[in-house]
Amino acid sequence: TEASGTGNMKFMLNGTPTLGTYDGANVEIVGEAGLENNYIFGARVEELERIRDSYDPNEIYEKDGRVRRALDALVDGTLSDGGTGVFRELYDSIRKGASWHRPDQYFLLYDFEPYREARLRANRDYRDRRAFAQKEFRNLLNAGRFPATAASRNTRENLESKSIR
Repeated sequence: TEASGTGNMKFMLNGTPTLGTYDGANVEIVGEAGLENNYIFGARVEELERIRDSYDPNEIYEKDGRVRRALDALVDGTLSDGGTGVFRELYDSIRKGASWHRPDQYFLLYDFEPYREARLRANRDYRDRRAFAQKEFRNLLNAGRFPATAASRNTRENLESKSIR
């Protein structure tokens, strides 16, 4: 997962299926390479707009043991930030918000379970190396829309003449 669309496009140029939400450049990546060749999870923009005012991440935190364990690991000594306080800031940002944003402004807890399921699906799919290689190949083949260099286009044309057997 990666927050920058250009970063995900670089991954695509290396044949890497995207594990991410359906927004930004991921919409374009999936449009080119296909949903079946990527791992898209979480709420769509329309759903987030609908729940924005009523969303309470603390309700998810209290009800979902997995979410609670993952979030608590930031502040209970399980993980170390080297004493910087960054993990505490992240924890507080999600649970309490800050002066400039509401709690969990990016809906991380809302998408936690769909992310976990998508990651597990990717891990299962990877066991079938041939099928996973086809996903990689399709991502690489369809990445030609994004790069600006002729070399990348030539690579795509060369790859199109080959197939995974």
